[in-house]
Amino acid sequence: MNRHMGIINVILLLFIFIVLHNAIVTGLSNAISFFREDNRDTLEVETLKRENEELKKTLAEYERSLANLSIYENEKIVLAKIALRNVYEFYNFLVVSTDDMVKKGDVVLNEDGLVGLVDDANKSTAKVKLLTGNVKVSVRIGENYGMLDEYDKEMGCFLVHNIDHLKVVEPETEVVTSGFQEIGANIKIGKVLSSKRKGVEEIVYVKPYVDFDNLNYLAVLAK
Repeated sequence: MNRHMGIINVILLLFIFIVLHNAIVTGLSNAISFFREDNRDTLEVETLKRENEELKKTLAEYERSLANLSIYENEKIVLAKIALRNVYEFYNFLVVSTDDMVKKGDVVLNEDGLVGLVDDANKSTAKVKLLTGNVKVSVRIGENYGMLDEYDKEMGCFLVHNIDHLKVVEPETEVVTSGFQEIGANIKIGKVLSSKRKGVEEIVYVKPYVDFDNLNYLAVLAK
């Protein structure tokens, strides 16, 4: 008898719970909403503030990019976005998706300067060899010319060789492409950090403009 009464009580409790389920849920929701009501306006205002700041930041970056890339307005520019960056080849290669066909040897840059060269490509993607992957580039430093052909990861600097030790290279001098190769002239690379004499040459250390740790959208100067 007691066993049957226990079962009946359980069934009654389940029945009551089912009948009152919606009311219970609604009541709990209302209670939670009541306690959150005071914070809702504040949260919405803070959210709008954050979104506004992000939009301002994005717009500023876009305007800077547009201004810096305006010097290439007579070139055919193909926009590219990083699709793959292997951690083991982080400073050597990356793969981008493109909105048009590009070719091996095309120059890759962003709003800050030279990023690298297209190493291989198909209709929608391209493999880019980064400047930090020891790409050899003829550069001009003021009135001096040399070969940028090495990257020091620890210092975060490029090394430029083949500069006569009798030539004066001042710190903060801007470094650009010379135009002596297939790469066009005056593409920005960075600024002179320091230099040191080694034998008959002056080795110049160049701090790049491009942040190679944080690449996102790129532009390809298609030939």
